Amino acid sequence: MQIAECFKILNVSPGDEWLRVRKSYHSLARQLHPDINRGEIQLGDVRLKEINQAFEKLETHYKAHALPDSRETNEQGRTKFAALFKALSDNPALQSAFRSSLDFLEELDNKLFQLDIQRDIKISGSVLQKGGSLNLKSGRESFAVKIPSGDWNQMSLRVSGKGERSLFSQRRGDLLLNLRVPIKEIAKPDNSCFSYEMKISPDKLAGRRVMTLNSSEGPIKFILPRNTRDGQSFTLRSGWGGNSETLHILTVRLD
Repeated sequence: MQIAECFKILNVSPGDEWLRVRKSYHSLARQLHPDINRGEIQLGDVRLKEINQAFEKLETHYKAHALPDSRETNEQGRTKFAALFKALSDNPALQSAFRSSLDFLEELDNKLFQLDIQRDIKISGSVLQKGGSLNLKSGRESFAVKIPSGDWNQMSLRVSGKGERSLFSQRRGDLLLNLRVPIKEIAKPDNSCFSYEMKISPDKLAGRRVMTLNSSEGPIKFILPRNTRDGQSFTLRSGWGGNSETLHILTVRLD
């Protein structure tokens, strides 16, 4: 029995998928089953035998030469797609373009959607002297922020990951707290108050070096904490022990 004849017996065409061949075989075999084809049992037996032989020969032919069935085709397609994806992901030019896209989306987040949130908060003089914490809320999340004690009247704190959520990723902006202590709470009624701004290098902070402020009342020696932030303000005093003190508000600019 020739291959072309086998296709004809099973009512299929060369090049049909194996699933199509098998489906046609089962359909013909059911029609010629003795329980269904009782009128011509002998003729049905001959025909069924012919169909079985054609099916067996085509099965051998398909295993060696014919197109793979749809499951094999799908598996091969997935394998090829995985190989293509890996080749693309390992491409330096595409990696650079992907990183540039992420940078652009982050910049778009920051400029258009303002993920960073700023809050101005007034601190009482008692909290300034003893330290404490602020209970804050961002969205549905509640958290506490520690407030350091010290001789300062203005400080900026950045709390990472407590700002608005990005529309493009899981990234969140920061919460920027501008803490201020009203001068009237740290100054006595007779006190004079002067403001200064000084550039200080980070290595001087790290080394806890003694620095000098040439104030209107003369030189004032001071040492700043290592965790001093850019834009943070400190209150220096002169005239200790007299009838009145002079306050010198020093704003630090890290150089």
